Amino acid sequence: MKQLLAIYLLIISPLLCANAFAEQSGQSTTRKAIKTSQINAELTALSAEQQTQKIHTASKAQGDIWVYQLETDLQQDHDQDGFYQNLTLRLDLDTRYQDQQVAVLFYLTHPSGQISPLLQSNYFSLSGNLSDDSQIFEFQFLSPLDSGYYQVSFDVVDRQGHTLLHAANDQFSALQDLAFESRQFDQDTSLSIYSIQLDLERDRDIDGYYETFTLHLDADSQYQSQRVIAELVIDNQLVYTSNPFTLYGHSSQDKQHFSVALKQGFYPAHYDVELLIRDASYGNQIHYLNASAWASLGHIPLESESYVTTHNDVYIEVEHSAGSLTWLIVILLFGLGFKRLNQQGR
Repeated sequence: MKQLLAIYLLIISPLLCANAFAEQSGQSTTRKAIKTSQINAELTALSAEQQTQKIHTASKAQGDIWVYQLETDLQQDHDQDGFYQNLTLRLDLDTRYQDQQVAVLFYLTHPSGQISPLLQSNYFSLSGNLSDDSQIFEFQFLSPLDSGYYQVSFDVVDRQGHTLLHAANDQFSALQDLAFESRQFDQDTSLSIYSIQLDLERDRDIDGYYETFTLHLDADSQYQSQRVIAELVIDNQLVYTSNPFTLYGHSSQDKQHFSVALKQGFYPAHYDVELLIRDASYGNQIHYLNASAWASLGHIPLESESYVTTHNDVYIEVEHSAGSLTWLIVILLFGLGFKRLNQQGR
């Protein structure tokens, strides 16, 4: 009996390994073709009107689960041809139950009519008609995807795989005629931006202008690893140059974080923030991010921590981190006249 069992294991083990490798290879191919992420939406308090609307929507719902809010946003069109590499989709689902575990299966319909899967999300909990269970899904189209108008649809399923809701593009305008193209059809070849987010953090005098913010950057490279540096520009002034850091292909583990504290030199106003990415070895510019491509970088309400009209120097602190790397603190002091202050002081 033991001999038969040993022979069986000898035969079946390579087959199981081969099958596991094939599944891994298939997943790897999917990840290379499209990069996705799922995050909980930021909790926001609903107005009385929105709460009433949620109750009204629930009363009209035909099934046990329904869509209260669905929004899509297209991003990253560097060659300005009207076709974008990134899709951000915000979804707020409501249910008749107090606690329901669901997942979302997204599909992409090509101009040719071909349908391909985009993403099967993680399971998440829905709780009645609350707003703090909404989800944000991010997609970046890597390759290959011809420039064209695409449709998105999705199914909401329970843990048993039963379809609870089907949302087609003809039901929601936010899913219709989305202008996509993959990175290879845009101007970027060696590096692309998967996501960039600017979080305003401290406003001690509560005047609507912030002294600190954090810039989160997730960049992807066509190479297995690529050494780059980042330059931060505020109000057309270069205020920070980072130490070299490494991007690893399409990994999400190399995300960079720049925590900026404006010490002096910035009068309370709205500023545009720009980020230049350069090759660490040769210094040539690889990528440029500004408000025209990323709305989150424009019209930012900022001011210095200690603004003194007699001081015209620009002085900021930047903390740059990536994943679990040790935080690096760089203090920059520019002894250059700050033109904005001089002009406003006149």
